[in-house]
Amino acid sequence: MGDVTDLLEAFELGTLVRPSPLALNLVDLSRAVARWGGAHSLPPAPGEEALRPLIGDTQHLVLVLADGLGMSLLELLPPGAFLPSRVALTLRTVFPSTTAVALTSLATGQWPAQHGVVGWWTHLPQIKRAATILQYLTRDDRRSLSDLGVTPSQAYPVPSALGSYGCDTLALFPERISQGAYTSYFTGGKAVRGYHSLTEAVNLAVERVRQAEGPTFTYLYTPRVDDTAHAYGMARPETQAAVYDLDREMERLAAGLPAQARLLLTADHGFLDCPEGSRHEFRFYDPLLGLLWYPPSGDARVMYLHVRPGNRGRIRDYFFRRFGDRFLVITTEEAEELEVFGPGPLSGVARERLGDLMAISQGADAMEYRPAGGNGRVMQEASQHSGLSPQEVLVPLVAA
Repeated sequence: MGDVTDLLEAFELGTLVRPSPLALNLVDLSRAVARWGGAHSLPPAPGEEALRPLIGDTQHLVLVLADGLGMSLLELLPPGAFLPSRVALTLRTVFPSTTAVALTSLATGQWPAQHGVVGWWTHLPQIKRAATILQYLTRDDRRSLSDLGVTPSQAYPVPSALGSYGCDTLALFPERISQGAYTSYFTGGKAVRGYHSLTEAVNLAVERVRQAEGPTFTYLYTPRVDDTAHAYGMARPETQAAVYDLDREMERLAAGLPAQARLLLTADHGFLDCPEGSRHEFRFYDPLLGLLWYPPSGDARVMYLHVRPGNRGRIRDYFFRRFGDRFLVITTEEAEELEVFGPGPLSGVARERLGDLMAISQGADAMEYRPAGGNGRVMQEASQHSGLSPQEVLVPLVAA
């Protein structure tokens, strides 16, 4: 129980942030928006009532998801900038604090414990290996999951609530990801339009709402802050420029919308820089692999392990000898009791995908299993997310 005790102490001290339905969170926002859109089958969330006044009885709702825009990145903006001055609330994202997991919670109104998308690399029992789940590809050889007989409903077992929206619904994605299995899943069959720049996306959103004859919901996803922070880190001018550009375009979007429209902006996660000495790699010949049924899955700051019988103690010893106290190793049963993946019991899908043990970063340290021929993405990036630090978990809710 030592690592569980340490994790609880970190929650108590605030060095790590505990996922909780009792704090306003991304699932609350998803359900409040879904209820406005006419998707009434979701159960009410504890914080939903607190968020409804931010939506009100508007005829047109525009929801922007700024990938990577944690609360700490808003500090890059000067006093009086648009986004910081319009922050209505601070939300907690889900764990792992990463795009695939958070967007699936946003789409479904469910916690990861229920929807089963549990990391950028999610283990799929059907193929006995991990998939880069957002890209609908296997991690090791990047084959389409459909070629291996995996259907989208198997990869993403909880349906998107967007398909139940009763109003005119459009999702705006960068052109390069506007088509694909996950985009189709996320939108629930609603209309999708690709864009080439954020300026173009804002123009499309404004024009659409101004010309609408009935209620509309517009979802706009922008990845530039995430792309830049990964590549350069949080403090670099390139990242600051990306945040400045987002601020300017969101101010323009708010100014262009008619009075009967409402703009909300949030994020899927924030960032915590990852110095070179905090990046750790597991190669396919690492001794750890001999203790597992399958290669590790998970994300940069959480690793899931399907353990061969009798090896749990050896794996704990391995992590302690190699990393000291940089990572906490807990069982899936302990994670379920702590409700780090959300309230309630794990779904059968989530339990199978998580395996037996998981290693969770205590801070900046990140790790990656690198298959033969893999490129070691985590080893090359200056900043990461998916952990439990305040910088990764706390995201803004902007209302304008």
